[in-house]
Amino acid sequence: MNDHSTSAAPFRYVTTGMILFTLLWLIVFLFVFPDPVGLAAKHWPLVLVGVAGSFIGNITAIGGGLVFIPVLIFGYHISPIAALKLAFVTQAAGMTSGAIGWLHRGEVPLGLLKWTVPSLIIGTAVSTFMLHPNGMVVKSLFGPVSLLAGVLTLITIDRRGSLETLPEKAALPVFFISILGGLVTGWVAIGEGEIIAAFCMLVYGLRSTYAIGLGVVLLSINSIILALVHGFYFGGVPWDMAIFTIFGVLWGGRLGPYLSQWISVRTTKIIFAWIAMLDGALVSWQAMKALMN
Repeated sequence: MNDHSTSAAPFRYVTTGMILFTLLWLIVFLFVFPDPVGLAAKHWPLVLVGVAGSFIGNITAIGGGLVFIPVLIFGYHISPIAALKLAFVTQAAGMTSGAIGWLHRGEVPLGLLKWTVPSLIIGTAVSTFMLHPNGMVVKSLFGPVSLLAGVLTLITIDRRGSLETLPEKAALPVFFISILGGLVTGWVAIGEGEIIAAFCMLVYGLRSTYAIGLGVVLLSINSIILALVHGFYFGGVPWDMAIFTIFGVLWGGRLGPYLSQWISVRTTKIIFAWIAMLDGALVSWQAMKALMN
């Protein structure tokens, strides 16, 4: 059985907006970066990393940081903070692309945003301005959060739910859970979407596609805020790499909601859950080694 609502509105994968954004990306790439040909030869695989991360983020609400941070730290050997900043600006593009897809399908409970967006901002502000992330925080927390995200994905894999919104009594619990999600996302780039989606499914029986749609929209909002703060206030974003992941997520972000119109995503979610847990175990092991040295 496909994990989607029969009432969901179909939408096209390629839109006028995506074509215009692609043209804008091309103009920026050609005229802002020196030696675009050499840069493309060096970093083109990051496009595929962007596609994979965005697809995972928008089909599970975990967030593309699940892919970006380990690949950048262990594959490209950049600092955890630089990887975190790149994840923020990349997710801002990819999760927004996917969020638009979920909104077009009509599977986002918009009424819940009034409970979750203010608390998301509170959590994000605390973890960004008061308890700043550093390299050890990123490595120490990413592993456990990634493991938790994988476990929650497996737990909720067969939860369908029947509600399309939540009762008023859920307002306060969801408010506080969203604060927690904002805190965690500010430190490791993932957390808000999966935590909220899993909580709404497990505790209140929110329909799975609606929970994922909500999680994707919230992580999109969270990532935009963090991208603006780190891109224009704190600085330090490796834009020469981010330009490629952004292109990848632009086209990968809609794959989750687009493909889920026809296919069951259960097997895909199981695979991604195990990837999340393996990622978490690897990063946790590396963090423990660093602490012991």
